[in-house]
Amino acid sequence: MKNFMENNVITHNLMSFSGFKSLYIFSMLLEGPKTYKEIKYALESHEYLHETVSIDTIRIYINSLKNIGCNIKKTNKGHKAYYSIDSHPFELAINKQQAESILKIFKAITNSIDLSDFMELYSFFEKFEPYIQDEDLKEDIKNISPLSGLDLKLINDLQKYAQNKNEITIFYNSANSGHKNIDIIADKIHINNGKIYLSGYNSEHENYGSFLVSKIIKVVSVNIGNRSLNVPEYVVKYEILKNDNEKFVPIENEEILEEDDKKILVEFRSKNKFDLIQRILIHANKCRVVSPEDIKTEVISVLKKMKEGYIEGN
Repeated sequence: MKNFMENNVITHNLMSFSGFKSLYIFSMLLEGPKTYKEIKYALESHEYLHETVSIDTIRIYINSLKNIGCNIKKTNKGHKAYYSIDSHPFELAINKQQAESILKIFKAITNSIDLSDFMELYSFFEKFEPYIQDEDLKEDIKNISPLSGLDLKLINDLQKYAQNKNEITIFYNSANSGHKNIDIIADKIHINNGKIYLSGYNSEHENYGSFLVSKIIKVVSVNIGNRSLNVPEYVVKYEILKNDNEKFVPIENEEILEEDDKKILVEFRSKNKFDLIQRILIHANKCRVVSPEDIKTEVISVLKKMKEGYIEGN
């Protein structure tokens, strides 16, 4: 505590080791049956504890968990006794209003969080999901997640390829041309508008593009060697009107440059012109491109085509 008062740095020296050991044993028994020896080894090899404890001491910790309401189950297999937690008094009770708030926050986060961080967050939700009594909340969290229905192994592999800038061939289900192989130098995998995309340099069209991960059937081949990506980056500035009912949240590669009572000036950097224009269009009439002129002209052109399409449709 003296060190904390001097430098405000939190370290493991501030922990209550007795409390931490109780929580750690609680966590282990939730994961599955453990013997006294397995618990003893886990405590001795923990990065903070490194503490040799006796079987009698572990028995005291387990009895303490029983005293606070944990139902400890003992199972004998051969000559070994295994202990696990059947139930405990720490079930999560979430009312409807709290559930709606969780979903609102969860959905807002998906629009701005890095994919790696989001996967950690989703893993966190999965860990405490068994203790949520509200079945609708469980289902809603799964449904609004960008990971819903996707192959997590494929996502992890694509992240690795993007990090290494590998040249890969993907078997892709294109909306325009059907199933086909596409060669791409993987650059990044990210969340955009609630969906997960793989972005990189597409050698077929000689441009930087994005591909929906949900449309990637498999990775056909991987070139182990790294490739350099000399792709120009677009820098766009746009103004967005403030909305009292909705807070503006910058996404990756966006930065708020200026802000007053009525509007926000945003700078957005992207190698992908399509993603950039889509981001501007999402804001609809609340948004105005400030610079550069060529992007402003292209956005106007897209809007005119959309208007013509609606007129012709009527």
